[in-house]
Amino acid sequence: MVREGLARLYDFQHADGGWGWWKLGDSDPFMTAYVLWGLSLARDAGIEVRADVIDRGAQHLSLEIVEAERQPDLAAWMLHGLAVSGRGQGDERADVAFEKLWKDREALNAYSRALFALAAKSLGREAQAKTLAQNLANGAVKDDSPDTSRIDPTTGTHHDAAMATVHWGSDRTWRRWSEGPVETTAFALRALLAIDPENQSVRDLAEKSVNWLVQNRRGAQWSNTRDTAISVLALNEWLEKSGEIARDVEYELTVNGRSIARRTVKAAQMLSAPAEFAIAAGDVKDGANEIKVRKIAGEGPLYLAARATFFSLEEPIPARGNEVFVKRQFYKWVGRPTLLKGQVYERRILEDGGSVASGERVEVVLTIEAKNDFEYLVFEDLKAAGLEAVQLLSGEGAFLRELKSGEVEHRFGANLPAMIPDPNDLARYTDRQRWVHQELRDRKVALFVDKLPQGVWEIRYDLRAEVPGRFHALPTLGHAMYVPEIRCNGAEARVTVTERGVQGE
Repeated sequence: MVREGLARLYDFQHADGGWGWWKLGDSDPFMTAYVLWGLSLARDAGIEVRADVIDRGAQHLSLEIVEAERQPDLAAWMLHGLAVSGRGQGDERADVAFEKLWKDREALNAYSRALFALAAKSLGREAQAKTLAQNLANGAVKDDSPDTSRIDPTTGTHHDAAMATVHWGSDRTWRRWSEGPVETTAFALRALLAIDPENQSVRDLAEKSVNWLVQNRRGAQWSNTRDTAISVLALNEWLEKSGEIARDVEYELTVNGRSIARRTVKAAQMLSAPAEFAIAAGDVKDGANEIKVRKIAGEGPLYLAARATFFSLEEPIPARGNEVFVKRQFYKWVGRPTLLKGQVYERRILEDGGSVASGERVEVVLTIEAKNDFEYLVFEDLKAAGLEAVQLLSGEGAFLRELKSGEVEHRFGANLPAMIPDPNDLARYTDRQRWVHQELRDRKVALFVDKLPQGVWEIRYDLRAEVPGRFHALPTLGHAMYVPEIRCNGAEARVTVTERGVQGE
């Protein structure tokens, strides 16, 4: 897997030394710094990585970093990638970027400050690194009693095992990758451990930030793959520095007073010890159930997280959204013979529960409303099982086009008749459009958008009806890839595919 991943990264490197989000398209400074950091991590772990690839990537970052001086978060990310590659020391442009960030460090958020601190450490600037680490410590959000209330001390569990927490970043709402609490806390933890690991106050902060990361998992992972990877990296460094993994612990799991499991986890078993236990149906009762995990012996800590999952029984599933919304419409191409033009095809609305004949084409129109300017969105349009994409190759260009405000009102306004939008009528669109990377999957069509400005946007693609039957097209799903709280789903649709030549209902 590592070998194949490296080969893919080598193949994706552009002629200018940078990387983009895809093989085609312009190099992106964020992605270039991200790849350079990943290659440097692999190299430092003893994996053979081509030095010329790192050299070219670092050279590209060195040339581009001066362009980011008005974007301190991006500049810190780029400087971090350049510094950890080992190509930053002695680089005049990197020195200029460092001095500029140092001068403007008060404007940095916690995420960028942690990146800047790690960069300073890698560049041998120990004094600045310690100052930045102290700034991080001063800006930590602390909660020494997470199980008690400030407004009513009588409420809460007041449990002896409740662990104090520390975190950084926004824990309410955020829109940018540099504001999320999970990655910010993970990078702050890495910076503190790298710069001043023997300081007792730093170790105290580090332990409490580990508590926060563990408590904010979603099952076995965090909110997305990047959050998870960076959290695992930070926690691994904590385990190396703390010695926590070398201590045994014994615990017991009980459900409604019945012992389900009792285990002793040795140091050598930390990464392979059983973490899931099946509970017999008879041991679970209606209403409240009491589940206890009790540490019996040992000096090591015992971490516990709870998760609940559920699914909807609604049919059809209605549309929902939070700051971003999506509406899916189907139009079928229906042919009719004419005297002068032969067979002419017209677009007709395919209502929920409507029918289409096998072999006919169906145009999918996704209309997306963004309430703010967003970065790195993905929309997954789940296909009805009887329909397949007309295009055969993933990665071909597609475009989002912005609708004029009058067109939005005309098309979706209340008490207005349903209309068939004409994609060739340019007067209905503004002059703004965004390139979209399109992936054709077995169950869905995935659309990736790097930046989506505020507005109402439209994208189209074609499906072909193939297999007769009655099908459900599950909702279109959309979310910000690194801020999953910003998400939406369209409405479920039902469609019938009839045999060719058979009249539908």
